[in-house]
Amino acid sequence: MKAVIMAGGFGTRLRPITCNIPKPMVPLANVPMMEHIVNLLKQYGFNRICSILYFQPEVITKYFGEGADFDIQMEYQMATADFGTAGSVKNTEEKLKDEPFIIISGDVLTDFDLSEAIRFHREKKSMATMVLTRVTNPLEYGVVITADDGKIIRFLEKPSWGEVFSDTINTGIYILEPEIFKYIPAKTEFDFSKNLFPLMLKEGLPLYGYIAEGYWKDIGNLEEYVLAHKNVLNGEVKLQIPGDRLNIIGRDVWVGKNSNISAKVKFKGGVIIGQNCVIEDGVDLENCVLGDGCIIRKNAKIKGGTLWDGVHVGENAEIYESVISGNTHIQDKVVVESGAIISEECRIGKGAIIRENVKIWPKKHVEEGSTVFSSIIWSDKWTKNLFSDYGIAGLANIEITPEMASKIGAAFGSTLPKGASIITSRDSNKISRVINRAIISGLSSAGINVADLRVTPAPVARYKPSAFMRGGGVHVKLSGDDPNQIEIKIFDVEGRDISIAQKKSIERLFNREDFRRVSIQEVGEISFPPRVPENYSEELLRCLDVEEIGKRRLKVVLDYCFSGASGIFNTFLGKLNCEVITLNAYHDENRVTMVTPEQSQASVASIVKSLGADL
Repeated sequence: MKAVIMAGGFGTRLRPITCNIPKPMVPLANVPMMEHIVNLLKQYGFNRICSILYFQPEVITKYFGEGADFDIQMEYQMATADFGTAGSVKNTEEKLKDEPFIIISGDVLTDFDLSEAIRFHREKKSMATMVLTRVTNPLEYGVVITADDGKIIRFLEKPSWGEVFSDTINTGIYILEPEIFKYIPAKTEFDFSKNLFPLMLKEGLPLYGYIAEGYWKDIGNLEEYVLAHKNVLNGEVKLQIPGDRLNIIGRDVWVGKNSNISAKVKFKGGVIIGQNCVIEDGVDLENCVLGDGCIIRKNAKIKGGTLWDGVHVGENAEIYESVISGNTHIQDKVVVESGAIISEECRIGKGAIIRENVKIWPKKHVEEGSTVFSSIIWSDKWTKNLFSDYGIAGLANIEITPEMASKIGAAFGSTLPKGASIITSRDSNKISRVINRAIISGLSSAGINVADLRVTPAPVARYKPSAFMRGGGVHVKLSGDDPNQIEIKIFDVEGRDISIAQKKSIERLFNREDFRRVSIQEVGEISFPPRVPENYSEELLRCLDVEEIGKRRLKVVLDYCFSGASGIFNTFLGKLNCEVITLNAYHDENRVTMVTPEQSQASVASIVKSLGADL
């Protein structure tokens, strides 16, 4: 009997650890998940294996080759498209048509006795046997209901509790007769559980379910991946763990070849250490897995962590219940909190803090002393300083997200007295509105009253906030140099940029997430002040010789570039007795970023010349 390993999955729900490798090659206890399946198949006499590949097949073929190093014969079938589980096996018909075969996924962890399942299949003379298992919560799986003799009588896909009449679920392991192929259409998306087996049930074909005893887990997401390691370390699954088991009373410790471990290392629970590792004095290891070539410096703590090959952990660093992918460098005094996932070839600077459940994509750099509180996906670097020469700036909706903006608002608000009032304003772009509203929510949650000027030019917002009885303000706009970058400007009661000391206070609260949270009775109010542009225009006119300018009757060409300045200049220039030719004098948030300064200048220059305008 041949075995077929379904190894074509993308592993989307396991990202970022599957960004550069296919899901079946993700290491589990220092061995690729698919190799554990190969070992299980070998244990029950399956030496001829066909692997169906789709995503990054070269990683799998390079590792297993023709199977000689694993004492098996391995062949491959490359899927040309996603035809579903049954459709993909149909493409392998020529290799399987002469004998029964077993189907198993390359990304499950199990220690089922496959020989008993095969015996059951033959005894029942079944055309297809589904290997089932019992679970405490069947809601996330496809429930299979069988008769007393094992014959399948009903399927339920992800039922509610009111529909659950059985706790037996489909494990994705099937024993099939070659006659099955005539019920699977060629080059068509066709699934075993959704299409083939319901068809067999309808046609009355011999379809049975064997309830297996033992461990089984579908490693479909990061939470299940972490839990699978806990189960391995707790001895809940029979698995071939590489390395020699140390004779330490009360401890399960496996160590690979050529690893240098200090006598002063403290072990607790189950620990798996790969080959060629260096672990220095005072290191504290508890229920963790270290891949090959890991270096753990003095007094580091790793509790519940899974480290892949080549990870370097600096002195006094602390890692809790996290996954660190290959060749990542964790410098001294770094803290990686529970649930964090760091992909391969990242550099985490000295003293940085990676907050819980943060995910960091491959090849990212976190600056020394930084606190990372949200996932790093697109940007290459996480900086320590929140403020730059442009205020708080970053890629819109990527580096500067609504979640981050809300925290900025809460941090700024926490530096002000409870009940203080500030101004917020923005340009007319959609993302500026989103970020501005997020900032307002953060400010309000800290007990700050907000006067939102909505679409208002920055000079108007900065004009004497104290004149409107406000204690400062925030302006959000797209960068003039890069339309994909957004800038957040924070200014004081006089309309000037806040001081360095104030910036440091905001950064400190932001990085610590030490925000003031007021009671619901103290949440800040949001208002929309009237006549702000008019007040600004009137003050500006007081600074000019209106009568003298009016005598000149200037002809002015003015391109508003779809911005909010039209509400200011229309009244202002009219009182100066100017003849005004206006361009793009309306808000259009979809076109603000489409007009470059160079395009606007060229257009205005052409019109000034043709009309003989003064300005």
